[in-house]
Amino acid sequence: MASTVAAAAIATTALWTTSGAVAGGGFTLNVPAEYPRLEDAIAASSPGDVILLAAGTYPGDVEVPEGKGDITIRGVDRNTVIFDGEDVRRNAIDVAADGVTLENMSAHNFVENGFYWDGVEGFAGRYLTVWNVGLYAIYAISSRDGVMEHSYASGAGDAAFYIGECNPCDTVVRNVTGALSAVGYSGTNAGGNLIVEDSRFENNSVGILPNSFEVGLEPPPQRDAIFRRNVVIGTGTVAVPRATPLGGFHGIGIGILGGVGNLVEDNEVTGSTRYGIAVFTAVDYQRTWLPAENQVTGNRVSGSGTADLALAGGSGAGNCFADNEAETVLPAGLTGCSEAGDGSAEFADEIVIPPPRMLEGLPAAPPYSSMPAPPAQQAMPVESNQPGRPGRDAAMLVWIAVSGGIALALVGAVLFVLRRRTRAQP
Repeated sequence: MASTVAAAAIATTALWTTSGAVAGGGFTLNVPAEYPRLEDAIAASSPGDVILLAAGTYPGDVEVPEGKGDITIRGVDRNTVIFDGEDVRRNAIDVAADGVTLENMSAHNFVENGFYWDGVEGFAGRYLTVWNVGLYAIYAISSRDGVMEHSYASGAGDAAFYIGECNPCDTVVRNVTGALSAVGYSGTNAGGNLIVEDSRFENNSVGILPNSFEVGLEPPPQRDAIFRRNVVIGTGTVAVPRATPLGGFHGIGIGILGGVGNLVEDNEVTGSTRYGIAVFTAVDYQRTWLPAENQVTGNRVSGSGTADLALAGGSGAGNCFADNEAETVLPAGLTGCSEAGDGSAEFADEIVIPPPRMLEGLPAAPPYSSMPAPPAQQAMPVESNQPGRPGRDAAMLVWIAVSGGIALALVGAVLFVLRRRTRAQP
């Protein structure tokens, strides 16, 4: 009998080992109900876990380190889970781990960035709102295999949305709004299965600006990105914060700055103070990157201050303009595919200079902290915002009950068999 009871104990131990492995991943960690701070929940998390933030104000400057990948940080309500930097803290959440999702929350008044991923494989930002930050609002650098969607960013001193220094990026930005920022979307040396689509960029200094510069992580030129079905409105019409030399290209709705092999298709660009869609050379103090083989097709551009469509003189070959609706173009008759050196000399003289010089003579920009807060934004759908599994403590109680019940059943079965054997003996 002793050996049989020991076997039952071994079986129970095996059950505990299994339950621990299951409980170690895929559970909901509640902040602050179970973990006082978000940092505490991150430290306790395992792959597959959801960290659920209750309504309230959080200080930010949170880091997700490399060893804490494949988790989700989610607010219970996009408009009431708020990270407030108070114009003294740097970032809301800085992610250095692969496979981390941030969703359904807001951030404002950070001196650097809102939510961003740095050097990761796999990332997602959904139903995020960021306003009034010194640099980037929602930002991924040297990161791949990502998505930014259903998000709103405004009042960024650099870019509302940024995908930078990756090729291939394997990333999509869709159904977002970028407003009142130096650049609505910026992408330095970013391309390769990179898509910006079905989004709105309004009242920025520059609307959409993929660009080529030597900045150290992914070599220029920027290449092979797609910009389609976006709405770009009022570029250059409002004074916005400006913490980047790229803000000197103010008044350009969509600009291809030294890029190669990009597709600009089926966008609506209205009311840019200078140029609606423009293709031009990127100039650093020591190097230039010529735009080449870019396709600008099927766009509707109107109300631009200087020209709806423009190609700068001295550009590379194969920049093709087709089936666009535009009233004014530079050079005159701009259509078809360019030869090397084609374009408007007038436009080149104005725009093909180092970005810092573009800032000369511009009026002072307002501080990022002075921009208006956005209205409340659509929260994440309820069916997507439910904790799928119990918290760790509740889960442990369930496993205790299940394990204890099974153990008792095993012991009872052993005793029953032994009792029958005892009765059967002569």
